[in-house]
Amino acid sequence: MSADSVVQDAGEIRVLPCGEQHLLIELGRTGGLRMSLRTLRLAELIDDAAIDGVTDVVPMFASVLLGLDPLVVDAETVERRCHALVEAIGDDMELSHRSRLVEIPVYYGDPWSEACVQDYREKVAPIEHNPTFVASSNQLDSCEELYERHSSTEHWVAGVGFWPGLPDMFPLDPDKRLFVPKYDPPRIWTVRGGVGVGGGFTSIYPLETPGGYHLIGRTPTPIYGLDRTAQTGFDGSVVLFRPGDRVRFRRIDADEFTAIEAQVDSGEFEHTTLGSEVFDLHRYHEQYGTHQNHGDAT
Repeated sequence: MSADSVVQDAGEIRVLPCGEQHLLIELGRTGGLRMSLRTLRLAELIDDAAIDGVTDVVPMFASVLLGLDPLVVDAETVERRCHALVEAIGDDMELSHRSRLVEIPVYYGDPWSEACVQDYREKVAPIEHNPTFVASSNQLDSCEELYERHSSTEHWVAGVGFWPGLPDMFPLDPDKRLFVPKYDPPRIWTVRGGVGVGGGFTSIYPLETPGGYHLIGRTPTPIYGLDRTAQTGFDGSVVLFRPGDRVRFRRIDADEFTAIEAQVDSGEFEHTTLGSEVFDLHRYHEQYGTHQNHGDAT
């Protein structure tokens, strides 16, 4: 099967083969809340359709990745079914999703992130104090103003992946956006729990991994682990976050970081989930206005 035989355009929609066992349904080329809700809705429709041979459904940003069993179904059949399901998504302004709100404590300007950055300076390339650079890149007067901006809005999880359990999220309040270029070249390692900003997104590093987002803080709470499935918030999964979650960052100091870290180590820590609600795109536009097309502008 050649790539040309599968790739089709239907307006903004493209269907792309990813090897023999995956198919990518690309709904558009821009991210943002509207497109995230479209991908979540398409993922729900595909799940509900229970297509034989579809083994996995992963929504992320503006696309849905499907796992296929080629011994059960061929890509062309799945593609035809998915085109029909895309038509069933309906009016964007009627889109909604039941969204959890998860609280994540963050020690902004922490010493562990700075040690990671210092190691990069010594081994890779000169680089400015990360929070200072992010603040100046966004015309903010101080790191304190940066921390206040970052923690004063809910953040929408548009995708989970790249590293196991790593969320990519953007602020729901468009006035709280932060834009900054990523590292070039990336860091060799990142402290586990590091909270980073890159492009217009925030991520949390689940493990000690390479990375390119500028580090502005660290959380002591785990977001990934094979032994975490029974804990509050994980709900039987090895990862905490799922696309469509919202995150509220709560500022903590060094003492509270140490106390939470001790709870994590002893197995006593439980994530704070602040409930869930149906997140409605129409209501969002009423709250923040539509003149700047906030639903697509991330």
